[in-house]
Amino acid sequence: MDQTRNAEITRFRVWIAGGQPVTVALEPAEEGTMSAEQAEAYVEAFNRSAALGHRDVCAVAVPVTVEYRGEPRPGEEISRNAGIVRQRA
Repeated sequence: MDQTRNAEITRFRVWIAGGQPVTVALEPAEEGTMSAEQAEAYVEAFNRSAALGHRDVCAVAVPVTVEYRGEPRPGEEISRNAGIVRQRA
């Protein structure tokens, strides 16, 4: 179970970027994260559309780490209302 818990899966957050001469992050393109395949498809489609519309913006996929702080461990008793109650022996 710990192997699954600690397995790193690369996720991406797609950002809209723009500016000259330095490109800066403007805003997230979507909420949440995407797989590499989803991010690649989004970036390609957005950038194609932006180029056709002669817009000075682009989409950029940025690798991110998602953390689940406070996630219970197997065997921990969980209250439906208040989170972890106690560790089972």
